[in-house]
Amino acid sequence: MSSRAEMVNVLRGLGVDIPADTKMSETRLSEKLDKALDCTQLASQRLPSLSLSPQSLPSWDGKNVGEDFTPDDATENNVIMGLLQSPEEMEPVGNDDFMDLRVVLLSLSYQYDTGRIATVIQNKQGTSAMCIKIVKVLKLNDKTPVIVILYDHALSNNRKPDNLEFCERELSFLLQPFVAGSIGAQQLLLRLLRLNAPRLPESYKPFRQPYERDFHLSFLMPTGPLTLADIGSLNKDKGCDVCGEKAFKNCASCGIALYCGKPCQEQAWPSHKRQCKALSSGVWTTVKFQPLLDAMPFMAGMHSVNLNRYTRTDEVKSGSGGRTKETRNPPPNDHGTKPFIIKIQTTQASIRVYDRRRTLDLYLMSKNDPVNFRRLHEAAGTGFKGMKCYRWAKRVSDWELSICLDIKLPEDPKW
Repeated sequence: MSSRAEMVNVLRGLGVDIPADTKMSETRLSEKLDKALDCTQLASQRLPSLSLSPQSLPSWDGKNVGEDFTPDDATENNVIMGLLQSPEEMEPVGNDDFMDLRVVLLSLSYQYDTGRIATVIQNKQGTSAMCIKIVKVLKLNDKTPVIVILYDHALSNNRKPDNLEFCERELSFLLQPFVAGSIGAQQLLLRLLRLNAPRLPESYKPFRQPYERDFHLSFLMPTGPLTLADIGSLNKDKGCDVCGEKAFKNCASCGIALYCGKPCQEQAWPSHKRQCKALSSGVWTTVKFQPLLDAMPFMAGMHSVNLNRYTRTDEVKSGSGGRTKETRNPPPNDHGTKPFIIKIQTTQASIRVYDRRRTLDLYLMSKNDPVNFRRLHEAAGTGFKGMKCYRWAKRVSDWELSICLDIKLPEDPKW
């Protein structure tokens, strides 16, 4: 995947806040996409040393690999896993390359579950194809199968004799259909495999047929949506608002715009000054909030699970997806004195505000501060279904935020 537009589209589709017209260099975009793909397979959690030793792992002894290989997020309503009902009709889902990749992974795992270890992934036009051979499926833990594969990629104008022999010897064209995979999905799969290949030890040399001598060796792990924590991490460094390179300073007036230096800041001023002056002159209201236990004492001793579109079902099953034991300790200050975006969510009796990573998650009850409760309630009424909105905020103290209630964001962030 070499096109900067393609990389930007994938990152935006994953929930990374990056402008469609970003000036970020292709090198930095590629690095950010690699990091995002690593996060989609939970690499740092599953492989603390970022290496995998197949010789030390047992074979997968679970039921179906497909049941654990393509986790949904909490709002997909099992769209991906629902495809198991008609696996032979799996098709790319449109212009979402990452979703197409997950459909391809589901198809591969389904084929393994039905006894097929070799296949070809290709687009409808037949211009790009990948030969895939599943070497073995290993058990990293009870919920994590690891598929070790040999693979090769070729374009229609450069078909290799070994690929043709692979198809002739490994596939039965009447009984074993190809896997439908768009060019974008194939490019993402290749990038994921190239990320994982160096994590295998050089000493690991599985058996190859003669026509597989030039195939590449790598592995795949269950791959799903980014988590809240990963999105927060990927969004920390958005780059200079002008050139996209690493940013070192914020706008002194509003504290929001990011620049690599004075030349870019001066260049951006004509377009930035309107938002800057609005935020600088906006009405910032200081509100004192409460922890959940004070707002709702009946939650004492309980755990809460924060679910939204970026909560993975495998996190929920393992008990790690946003699951926290409620305390009265003040939330950590990850933002310092810099402005950050909060979501304001309201009901008739309570208001909840939180940042994207849920490191800050606070409550306001109508009975405790009716004036500010009404102000936040009115702000939320301007947003989605009159129930939630997004605003800029600054941390004032452990339990206080200063919120710019009268200035809307240009567009709602991916949350």
